[in-house]
Amino acid sequence: MPVLSSQLRGIVFLVISGAILSFTDGLAKLLAGTLVIGEIIFFRACFVFVPILVIIGWRGGFSTLRVYSWKSQLCRAACVIVTTYLFLAATRHLPLADAIAILFASPIFITAMAPFALGERVGWRRWSAVLIGFIGVLLMVRPGSNPLVISALLALGATFCLSVRDIITRAMSGRESTSAIMLVSTGCILVSGFASWPLSYFIPGIGEWRMPTTREFWLLAMTGILQGVGQYFMVTAFLLAEAVIVVPFRYFSLIFAALFGYLIFGDIPSLTMLAGAVVVVGSGLYIFQREVRFTKQC
Repeated sequence: MPVLSSQLRGIVFLVISGAILSFTDGLAKLLAGTLVIGEIIFFRACFVFVPILVIIGWRGGFSTLRVYSWKSQLCRAACVIVTTYLFLAATRHLPLADAIAILFASPIFITAMAPFALGERVGWRRWSAVLIGFIGVLLMVRPGSNPLVISALLALGATFCLSVRDIITRAMSGRESTSAIMLVSTGCILVSGFASWPLSYFIPGIGEWRMPTTREFWLLAMTGILQGVGQYFMVTAFLLAEAVIVVPFRYFSLIFAALFGYLIFGDIPSLTMLAGAVVVVGSGLYIFQREVRFTKQC
């Protein structure tokens, strides 16, 4: 019974995490309509530090922040930065559910890159799932017929960078603490956001910073704090339950994204997008199931 209770709490925590992070993505999309992306990233990172510091204190204090490989940490942080910029740029015009659905192609990219980046063996079943998953991606992006194809490609670029981040994280497993990874990545995001301030006066197209209104400031604060809380629930979910139990519930984020997209922006996903999302989610779940089976055999 205690094991069942722990697994159930892990599932609940991951679903809560998906709801919170989908909501923060919606708030960021709302802010991207009036503020420069670099400014949003900077202020959000400032407020993300609040829950991160609480988590660090709760999980062992500053003694857990030792970094063993700055190269790996900074490479991972660079991927997080590029992912964040590309995703926010994509959501300026792309419906929220569409952008998040494209992000869920990440397991497909990871599986395709794993043999070359990590030396992992990928059998024909998973390669077949990868090919089917890419068909789903094409259905969602719809190159040549989608008026928002540039935004969709930005989301696809964010997905690729997210996959590289996860591969680097997998390579770091067992060496770096979660607290150190979260702190370094958030710090680098904050610096990159702040660096966009002077650059905005010299590089056309970035847009100039301005003082947020009171409403925008509170939205930025809410976005940052909830982002940190959502990350906490996600990390805790994987501490409470086995990955094989909780990972399928990660796809609940699509439901929340569609709901928040409709309530905040009135967006309704197209049938083609929904069909592509179903193919991508199905491929991702099959890849995960095969990885679990392969790990048990080893």
